[in-house]
Formats: sequence, structure tokens, C-alpha cells
Amino acid sequence: MSKNYIAPRKDLKAYTCPHCNTLAQVEVSKLSVKGDLFISPSGKLSSKSYIIVHRCQCCGKKVLWIDDEYIYPDIIAEEANPDMPESVKRLYEEAGLIYNKSPRAACALLRLAVENLCQELGQVDRDINKNIAALVQKGLPPSIKKALDTVRVVGNKAVHPGQIAIDVDDVNTAKMLMRLLNMIVERMITEPKELEEVYGLLPKSTREAIERRDQ
Repeated sequence: MSKNYIAPRKDLKAYTCPHCNTLAQVEVSKLSVKGDLFISPSGKLSSKSYIIVHRCQCCGKKVLWIDDEYIYPDIIAEEANPDMPESVKRLYEEAGLIYNKSPRAACALLRLAVENLCQELGQVDRDINKNIAALVQKGLPPSIKKALDTVRVVGNKAVHPGQIAIDVDDVNTAKMLMRLLNMIVERMITEPKELEEVYGLLPKSTREAIERRDQ
């Protein structure tokens, strides 16, 4: 996962280009569209609109908005952590490609991704609340659990056991869920792996002394 990722926004002069994945400045131009009725990709009808064009100064390719609506190209809000399990990453990347066009579909995929990640981490209870609580006991920061609650991921009494409810299926919720998935992978998979690699670099005699101490 890139620590310097900045999602494209029409009001920014620099962000991570969705074409070349480089943090770069963009040249901005705005074109007015007048006259005939214009139908935006979301189905809005207007006789006046405008197109905002950003050209990446690194690769030269264009990023487009029509009015306030992001149009092109498909982008992933934040690339998946390389240590993300494959079953979770497939859902994550699919959601990342459609979250601008269909936030509801993206959130549905990300709900499933959260469930799959819990299972990959050994939490197989049908109640997602218990799975998240168990991960906190294993080292997941309580702040991440709080964040999950904030975006209303964890099921409530109106939801069948084992399902996740998100009351608001919007772009910001999808982006937040992708960020949280990456944070969970970072804490529960990447950090332990890196610590194990560092431990493996210690001299054998030192490792044996530590193991004897901990017995």
C-alpha cells in the first residue's frame, strides 16, 4: 500500500494519477457545454454543464469530471496492501474499480471482504461483532473497531447474525472501508511478518537464549 496515495479530486492540483499511479501535478482546464439537453452518466438532465479535464504531467493522460461527477478513468481509491489475502484482495480491487460509479455495489463487496478477512485471520463465528472483538483481543487497535462502528459496519439487532449492515452506501463509506481493510491487514498480517523477519536476523545463539528465557 502506498503511504503517499492521494485520491483524484477535481479541486486538487496534484494527486496520485489513476493511469500511471504516480504522485504528480496536473494541468487543469474547464470546458463549458451549452445548448442541447445534456444527460450526465448518473442520469441527470441539464441544458448547461461543464467538463473538467486534468492532464497528468508525468504520463500525459487525462482525468475527466462532468460537473461534480468523476467520469474517467476507473480508479482504485487506495491500492491493496500486498499482504492482503487473495480472497479479500479480489473483492477489494473489484470494489475499488466501481466505487465512484456504484457506491452501493462497492460497499456490498467490501462488506463481504471484511467477513472474508476475519475468516482468513481465524475468526469464523457467525456473528461479525464477535469476530471483530476477537481481533481486538489479538492486537487489533480498539480505534479500528471504533472506526468500523463509526461507518456502521457492524451488524445491529435488525440484521441477521453474521451479516454486516451499512446504513449509508456512499462513496465516502466505500473509501473508508477500503482504508480500514488495509489498516487491519497492516496490523494483523504485515507487522507480525516484518517482526518475524527481524527476529530471524538475530544470531542463532541469541534466539535460543530468548526462547529459553520465555519458557
